[in-house]
Amino acid sequence: MVPSKLKRHLYSSHPSCANKDKQYFKRCLEQNKKQKKFMKSAVTVSEKALEASYHVAILIARQKKPHTVGETLIKAACIEIVRLMLGLNEVKEVNKVSLSADTVKRRIHDMSSDILGTLIKKLLSAEKFALQINETTDIKNKAQLIAIVRFVEEDFIKEHYLFCKEVPE
Repeated sequence: MVPSKLKRHLYSSHPSCANKDKQYFKRCLEQNKKQKKFMKSAVTVSEKALEASYHVAILIARQKKPHTVGETLIKAACIEIVRLMLGLNEVKEVNKVSLSADTVKRRIHDMSSDILGTLIKKLLSAEKFALQINETTDIKNKAQLIAIVRFVEEDFIKEHYLFCKEVPE
């Protein structure tokens, strides 16, 4: 801003600060920078903690366990192992890994969306593909619609489940 407009803004919008000296504003600027730095460090999750959270979500999904097992069992076990073997400082790092049920659910959903997106890109780039649709019933006697796609990728025939949806009555 032009100095005259800046001065007019100071007197009209912030009259309580108009008579403060230059050092006051420099201190305010330094405090603001420190607060930003602190908030950024407090809010952001480290890359390693984020990656660990995704890896644990994959393990939970592959074992077909409830999403709550991440926080109630896996994280508690990891903290106990790290505390006994490495010490309390390392426990703080393990605590940064988010394994709540909602987080695990979101991670699994993100990964499945990414897999579906990648599969659709491969299908669009393939010259030809086959789509097989089958209707079946599950153990609860509910109708399920399953779609399987086959296509050629790097001289190999690939087969993937596209989706499995419950058919409404």
